[in-house]
Amino acid sequence: MRDIVFTRSSGWIPTVIREDGELKLMLGAGADANHEPRTFTIPISEAHFAVIREDLARHLLLWSAVLPLCEAAGTRGQLDENAAVALLDPILLSPPADVDALFRRIPWDQSRLVAHGATIRLLEHGQVCEAMRTATEAANEKRAQEHHADRRRTERGATLGPLDAQILRYTGQYLHGATIPRRNPDAVDPALLPQVMRVIATAEQACAGMRIGLDPRRGRRATDRRDWKRMEATGRRGRAPRVPRARR
Repeated sequence: MRDIVFTRSSGWIPTVIREDGELKLMLGAGADANHEPRTFTIPISEAHFAVIREDLARHLLLWSAVLPLCEAAGTRGQLDENAAVALLDPILLSPPADVDALFRRIPWDQSRLVAHGATIRLLEHGQVCEAMRTATEAANEKRAQEHHADRRRTERGATLGPLDAQILRYTGQYLHGATIPRRNPDAVDPALLPQVMRVIATAEQACAGMRIGLDPRRGRRATDRRDWKRMEATGRRGRAPRVPRARR
């Protein structure tokens, strides 16, 4: 028999249950071969439960550390329960300095903490406990997605200027560069919106009459890269004011 003992308002944060008289942490992560969510459980003690119930930051830190173990289980494998249990005391019962040191040695899911309000600068400097002072129970998935997009750009050596970033927000391409461009003025900093509009209008005028066709050699819906590159180059030459190019 399984009874829920403790849960938070955000449904994805791990729940504490009592199963056959034993306390366990239950979390959903990954999917099985049929794309159904997988559920994992980890036995915990009353001392662990007390911290989970009272300390949101430690609860979230434990979640972020256990998620890579769940992902390693794949679609049908078993959770490495010994590895998961070995994380309980160091994360829930250790001093902050020891927790920070642990997170410098183990894999953990940074995006979960970013979504729940952790201070990104502190996370990236290994100060996870201090970063979690700003943690919230409600998740902001868009914040995590934007952080992931920023990290991908950094890995490619690309640096966005303020106007570059606002243009990508306006066109809906800040998160995914392959997204079909659209117009979203509400996503732009109002102070920069007039400059964004001028850049977009100038680029559109320069590209008037140009079309991007399909390339059937690359799939039924694949665009012709030569057309794409020609329009991109024309738009860059024609737009004004000039936006600083990302350094690569």
